[in-house]
Amino acid sequence: MKRIMAVLETGETKLWQAVHAVNLAKRVGGKVFILRILPSAKNEEIVLLPEGGKEVWQQRLEDLIDEARSQGISVDYQIAYGSYEDELVRFIRETKIDILVLIAPHLVAPGRRQRAISLESVRHRVNCRIELVYEKPD
Repeated sequence: MKRIMAVLETGETKLWQAVHAVNLAKRVGGKVFILRILPSAKNEEIVLLPEGGKEVWQQRLEDLIDEARSQGISVDYQIAYGSYEDELVRFIRETKIDILVLIAPHLVAPGRRQRAISLESVRHRVNCRIELVYEKPD
């Protein structure tokens, strides 16, 4: 069984990577881990969603998890605090992730933390396949 991880960051408003991870798990028979990485309060600025956006986003995520579980897909949702890259690498190693799903770097809003990490840096620190998710045009 493949262990598939989608990473969400503070301020995310889309769930593309989580949706892709669930769909991939459905096709290949895997377990999904959704990791939300929040900055630690002492060393990074917290990015807040617009008023009411948090509840809508959280509800969409919960609906996605419930739908996946109703289809027999195991989904584990966790929250980590700290450095984006360090928490990402730590979780991959501890959980023995096979496939990491990230949003394509050019789709990250300017000023967001993921922009600061290098995919090559992550690729050299972990031993898993990395899939990038691109927005589908309307």
